[in-house]
Amino acid sequence: MSDLARLAGVSKSTVSRALSGSERVTKATRERIQKLAQEHNYKLDTRARNLRKQDTLTIGVLLPSNGRQDWLATDPFILEMLGSVADSLEEKGSHELLLAKHTNNDPSWISEFARTRSVDGIIVIGQSLYHDELNKATDYHNAMVVWGAEIPGQKYITVGSDNYRGGRIATEHLLAQGRKNFAFLGDIRYPETRLRHQGYCDTLAQAGLEYRSELTTDSEHSSDAALQSLAELLNKPSAFDALIASSDLLAISAIKVITDHGLRVPEDIAIVGYDNITLANYSTPTLSSITQDRVSAGHLLVKKLFEILETGHSENSAIETELIVRGSSAVSEQV
Repeated sequence: MSDLARLAGVSKSTVSRALSGSERVTKATRERIQKLAQEHNYKLDTRARNLRKQDTLTIGVLLPSNGRQDWLATDPFILEMLGSVADSLEEKGSHELLLAKHTNNDPSWISEFARTRSVDGIIVIGQSLYHDELNKATDYHNAMVVWGAEIPGQKYITVGSDNYRGGRIATEHLLAQGRKNFAFLGDIRYPETRLRHQGYCDTLAQAGLEYRSELTTDSEHSSDAALQSLAELLNKPSAFDALIASSDLLAISAIKVITDHGLRVPEDIAIVGYDNITLANYSTPTLSSITQDRVSAGHLLVKKLFEILETGHSENSAIETELIVRGSSAVSEQV
């Protein structure tokens, strides 16, 4: 605005009034300033103006599905975090939430949303495989915060958990129970799952155990393909007595697959999931899980977004990661 005021030979306040169509500025001056703004591709920062005036902001919340037709927004982890985001926005004032979910395999919908939708800020719940597209979206909208892993070269702000530590403490716990043969259930193409898997591999190596790639099922969260892969592993002689799943939904489904094969959890195979969703308390047996505090995460996503709106800047942040021990890994106390 300062540059535009200098070009027009007027004050910043005159530029602001002219661009908002105020009649306190003469028609000739308004048209001259608006023409200059168009020539220099200048747009009034309505986000900052609305924030200063305490006006209602519109926040877009995106739920990427990575093109999977079977992905549901009713995933308990997503719903609980979405509820926390909505509660936190309400605490900030009467702000509107615009929810968008897309199952199209073309990731360009994210940057297209950032370019075409009149929103003041964007929260993305799920980094998925869209790192490049998220970077591109910041060219159109810098006020964007993503739930996911920190990746070198990212232009967007992330809020996430310590996924590497989560993989480590899950593995350490099962090692402490005397387990020797480990399997990993999850798609390591995803940045968060890849970090969990790396923590798992490093912990096995430090314990002097061999990493067996054939016992890692490279399948998506909560997909039928993952469970089919697990069933195939159970039919092979390469037995395992411990399983780490990259999500609680996969872990709970894995319990059924294992019991359907005539095996017991945790006596034959001990299991640890990830996310600590509410359902983990109600599975049979109850599920040990790495917790990610969705309430804290939702509040932190909103906090970081408003930092960008107010100052133009924020930093990546992480919530605490811990293991909640339940019946699926044969120990009752909490770690």
